[in-house]
Amino acid sequence: MTVSYVAVLCILSVTLGTYFYHSVRQSQEQRIESLTSGRASYYARLVHEMYSVAELHDRPLLIASMLGAERDVLVFRRPSGEVVIEVNQDEIPLPQLLPDTKGHGFAAVAFKTTTAAGTEVYWASARTTALQSNSPLEVIAGYQMTNERAMLAAYRERIILSTVAGVAAATLVAYGLLRRGLRPVHDMAAKAAEIHPGRLDLRLDPMAAPAELRALARAFNATLDRLADGYQRLSQFSADLAHEIRTPLGVLIGQTQVTLAKPRTSDEYQLVLESNLEEFERLSRLAENMLFLARADHGSQQIERTRIDMGGELQKIADYFEGPAFERNVSFSIEADGIACANLDLFRRAVSNLVFNAIRHGREGSIVRLCATSAGDQAIVEVENRGSSPSPEQLSRLFDRFYRADPSRSAATESHGLGLAIVDAIMRLHRGEAEVSCPEHDLIRFRLSFPN
Repeated sequence: MTVSYVAVLCILSVTLGTYFYHSVRQSQEQRIESLTSGRASYYARLVHEMYSVAELHDRPLLIASMLGAERDVLVFRRPSGEVVIEVNQDEIPLPQLLPDTKGHGFAAVAFKTTTAAGTEVYWASARTTALQSNSPLEVIAGYQMTNERAMLAAYRERIILSTVAGVAAATLVAYGLLRRGLRPVHDMAAKAAEIHPGRLDLRLDPMAAPAELRALARAFNATLDRLADGYQRLSQFSADLAHEIRTPLGVLIGQTQVTLAKPRTSDEYQLVLESNLEEFERLSRLAENMLFLARADHGSQQIERTRIDMGGELQKIADYFEGPAFERNVSFSIEADGIACANLDLFRRAVSNLVFNAIRHGREGSIVRLCATSAGDQAIVEVENRGSSPSPEQLSRLFDRFYRADPSRSAATESHGLGLAIVDAIMRLHRGEAEVSCPEHDLIRFRLSFPN
């Protein structure tokens, strides 16, 4: 930031210095041009109206005093090139007669030459006729820019010195101000460096930061909140996953150890293998569910949507679960109409998980209500069942992975506590939403919103 500031300051200083230098130089050139033109016109009128050439020739002091500077040039010459009067102390070579210097209106023509030494000389030439003789005469006035160029050189040096000194001083001041102004950033960085997995509770203090950094501090704190929540969920997920895997692995190891303790018959080995196969199938389903959730979280799973007749699909799902529902004396009530734009397999899986959950946790002899409507740009599917009312904390965690309302975790299930988490993942893949509520006592309602 300091280097950028100094670069801008240098460009600005050089630009202003160059502008002022050329402005002064242009003003000097305009003044000298006006001076020489006025002088040539004045002497042309003088030799035409007041003094003859002979009188001016006999009075050199008059001409010198009227010039006002020893190094100024004044020449009277005829069109043939014959010099009549010459005041030229430095013997500067006279310019040639310009083709456009004509007329008797005493108007002067200005031009510029450069001597061999590099000195610029401004000239003005005017045509007139001499008094008495009425012969044509050219009046030439010259001015050397020696003093002006020396003044400009001194002015240029002052500009350079003042620019260097100003930039150096501004650099030190800018560095100090920027270092002081960025000190809160260093403090925030030091505070952020203290945050690690064991100290995720640390936060930045937005009120201690400057107004320009408070939004950054709040955004950083919000990011830390999301990371802490994700880290906590990941830790809980790791513990739950280890718990779920430990049970089938323990069964497999125990059965295998018992079987290998002594010789067994082929029938006994076959029973052990069948039991192990069941546990392997549980592990396989667990791995498939975890893989599905991982793909859903990373957005790597693309879905193809089709138009689904929700009434027909809900009836097929109810028919599929007729056996488990009969075992618990649960019946279905279907009120479905409309079209949903969703992936057919995922739609069936999400609704099936909700129906299975309603049968398993619903009250025996109750009715599971399946509703579906299509309104505007959304398709709504609702699954209701009667059962024990969960607490608000339990409601907020029903879609968490491996979460069970039963804290004992003793019951072995096919979903391993991932059924509702899979429903939530399916809805996120559809850019929809899964909700759960208790509109009445002992009534649980799951609501799926599919955008069309």
